[in-house]
Amino acid sequence: MTWGKAPIDEALTAREAFEKLTLDDLRPLAGLVSTDPPKRKSELAPLLAKVMTNAARVRDLYAGLDASAQRVVRVAAFDPAGRLDREKFRAWFGEEPRFDTADPNRASWEYRYEERRQIQPLPLRLFFPRFDHLPTDTRAILREFVPPPEPFAVPTRDTPPETHTLHEHVWHDRKRELQEWEEPVRVRETAVAAGADVRTVLRLIEAGKVRVTDKKLVPTEAARQAVAGVLTGGDFYAPDDADESKYDPSFDVGIRSFAWPVLVQAGGLAEKSGDALKLTAAGKKALTAPPPDVLRKLWAAWLKTRAFDEFARVDAIKGQGRARMSAAAGRRAVLVEGLAACPVGRWFAVDDFFRLLRATGRSFAVAHDVHELYIAEHHYGNLGYDDEHAWEQLQGRFALAFLFEYAATLGVVDVAYFPPPGVRHDFHGRWGADEFTCLSRYDGLLYLRVNPLGAWLLGVVDDYRPATPTRSEVLRVLANLDVVAARDLPASDRLVLGRFADPASEGVWKLSAAKVFGVIEQGGSVDELEQFLASRTTGALPGTVVTFLADLRAKAGRLTDAGAARLIAYADEHVAAEVAADRHLKGKCLRAGDRFVVVREADLDAVRKAVRKLGYVWPVPGD
Repeated sequence: MTWGKAPIDEALTAREAFEKLTLDDLRPLAGLVSTDPPKRKSELAPLLAKVMTNAARVRDLYAGLDASAQRVVRVAAFDPAGRLDREKFRAWFGEEPRFDTADPNRASWEYRYEERRQIQPLPLRLFFPRFDHLPTDTRAILREFVPPPEPFAVPTRDTPPETHTLHEHVWHDRKRELQEWEEPVRVRETAVAAGADVRTVLRLIEAGKVRVTDKKLVPTEAARQAVAGVLTGGDFYAPDDADESKYDPSFDVGIRSFAWPVLVQAGGLAEKSGDALKLTAAGKKALTAPPPDVLRKLWAAWLKTRAFDEFARVDAIKGQGRARMSAAAGRRAVLVEGLAACPVGRWFAVDDFFRLLRATGRSFAVAHDVHELYIAEHHYGNLGYDDEHAWEQLQGRFALAFLFEYAATLGVVDVAYFPPPGVRHDFHGRWGADEFTCLSRYDGLLYLRVNPLGAWLLGVVDDYRPATPTRSEVLRVLANLDVVAARDLPASDRLVLGRFADPASEGVWKLSAAKVFGVIEQGGSVDELEQFLASRTTGALPGTVVTFLADLRAKAGRLTDAGAARLIAYADEHVAAEVAADRHLKGKCLRAGDRFVVVREADLDAVRKAVRKLGYVWPVPGD
């Protein structure tokens, strides 16, 4: 605890800094450097300044500091402005600088007047007369012999812990007791799943089964259930993990099922058509592109998108519409820079990642008008004013949403997690949050690991070589056009078979010409089906199947769409013959029966002018 501290953004000499202190501040400081200090301020400030600009005395005073105080001096000495950023220091070393003998666990208002008089400054205060800056001349001396602080390093481990400790306070025999218990931690490696899921989700969209809302373009509840049903391993949380109360932030724990429809829109692979998503031309190409390349496109697009903001999913914090939220892309850039600074292939705690961001000055604002954000009620639950720098509730929750819902979904980080209720306690004491089990659905994220795919997407490495999948006979294609699943198929394969074939029985599909032609009419191809079958069987396709596919390919190319046209009816066949035979209209008017002529939309203007010269009036559309 310190008295009278305030942020000071000026660098002063030792003499200037000490002269700004009061007599009550100077007298105890002088007692640290002299057994018989003077009494007047005009003598005390020069005395202290003389000591703190004497190289030998500064060396001796530094040597007398404990290890914690020496860290404080080293950090400030090598700051570009000689400033002590207490938030960064707290995150870096997990402790507060101590400038006096007060109990650091007691607030200043808890002290009686008599107790305050007993508090004395510690030698560290001599280096920081006004708490926040080293005097410029003192700093110059320190930099001659003080070693720079070691760079912040995120603590890592080989594997995440197998269990996580939960606790709660309960009343027993009129006493409030702390109960603790262990629960298993869930681990999800995401790179392989992301590669499979992106193609599966695109197939689901292709089937017209992903609907989004009109205004925010987020997936409907039914769409999220459909997406969750086809994801590799399902969503991070099962429905049983959700809280029963619809007012609790953990009532809806869908994460990947929400992220995928949003990601493919941000990446330009799908767009709203009617009330459902449909694949764009880029989305159709992505179906056959290497999954890592598709994931890279989606990751780059998400980092820049302005259409969505992760913090909007922190439902418990209201008032976001009035708070003038900062650009989400800028916030994401800070987090990406932080992830890129983490060791690849090593697990680290989310809280240590938060420490990295704060200790290295990677800061960002979530909103410009923080006082507009609140929990439950604007006046009592306000997050601004004295609580404006509630980092864990604002920056921390945005980081959790970005990491868990988007970075993990796209395979950038592997995750170790637990259901969100009871994991984080940084919001307890907030007005309106007393009954919440968590502040967001992302509170259960415990540990992260940047995997090789993530290192590539983050730009840490230049190349990514995914593990070569083991070739196995997933399907057997029979001569009678039956396709038989040799084992349980992933959802993406089932969706493909459902497009090209009719289900015959459990695990059996019959190739259908009608189904294939329907796919071709929607922009698909016979080649897509042939490549799919060939890649999932170990032997050659039966001759009857090869002939079947070749016949379909030939028939599919017999017709060509020549574009839109207009059918014009004439009063009699003589007029139709005259117009069609005119040399200026050669190739532009095609006879269709005795009294009809067909004109392509692209030729309408030219035909209209020529017909006018022949003395006829071109009909008004619809007449």
